[in-house]
Amino acid sequence: MQEPQDVTVSMNDRFLTIELPIDDDNPMANVFLGLTQYVKEGFGIKLRHSYRTFSGSLQIVTKVISKPEDMAEWMKEAASLISIFLKRPL
Repeated sequence: MQEPQDVTVSMNDRFLTIELPIDDDNPMANVFLGLTQYVKEGFGIKLRHSYRTFSGSLQIVTKVISKPEDMAEWMKEAASLISIFLKRPL
C-alpha cells in the first residue's frame, strides 16, 4: 500500500471543496478524469480557477466547459501553472 495522501474536504450549504497536494499527479488526474467524463455525458461546468501570482495578487478565471476539448485545454493550463508553482521557492 502506498503512503496515504493529504486531502482536505470542506463543505458549506452550497459547495464541497476538495484540496489536493499539487506535487502528486495521481489524485488530481482522477478528479480531472471524473470531470471530463461528466462533460462527455453532456453536462457543462462553470469552472472558477483561482491562484496567487508571483506579486501576491489573487487571479480568478471563470470558464464554461461544455466539451471534452475545453476540459483538455483547461487541464493543460492547470498543468502549466502547477509546474510553475512546483518550481517556485517557498
